[in-house]
Amino acid sequence: MFRLIRTSTWTATRRRLDATEYELAAANLLLAVQDAGWTPPEPPADGDLAAVLRHVDGGVREEAEVRAADHAEQHLDPTNSLGLAMAERWTSYPDGTAVHYLGGGWWLHHHPGHAAFYTRRSARDGGEARTVLVHSGTRHPEEVRSLAGLLQMLGAFYIDYLGRPS
Repeated sequence: MFRLIRTSTWTATRRRLDATEYELAAANLLLAVQDAGWTPPEPPADGDLAAVLRHVDGGVREEAEVRAADHAEQHLDPTNSLGLAMAERWTSYPDGTAVHYLGGGWWLHHHPGHAAFYTRRSARDGGEARTVLVHSGTRHPEEVRSLAGLLQMLGAFYIDYLGRPS
């Protein structure tokens, strides 16, 4: 026998189930990493400011690469057909931004937004994460919202995907 339940009850239950699945996957990943012998990097010695700054700089750069790849996977390239979701293809900077060179003077520039940083400098870049397309010859970036939009901005609509002779 079936019983009707309220949509809000089902939604709340589904969220709890999803959260439990996520926690289990995270725990399994942590166990797999521990089994592989990975250990986190050692923190710098107390009193060595240069080492502390290098340690923080490395962490910020690594986080910037991961944020850029995650944003690209969610919004631009969910199938990773261009490799935008691979963190190792992004070059990061100490300010938390990252760039991806596409070739021919074209760059994707990712900024995680003021909501991630809460700094005065990030306040002028807007609250949300965004990726823009920049050409080395211009100073006017265009915001990229989808893979189709990116291909159109790059002029890819002239590419013959079927391989027919022209």
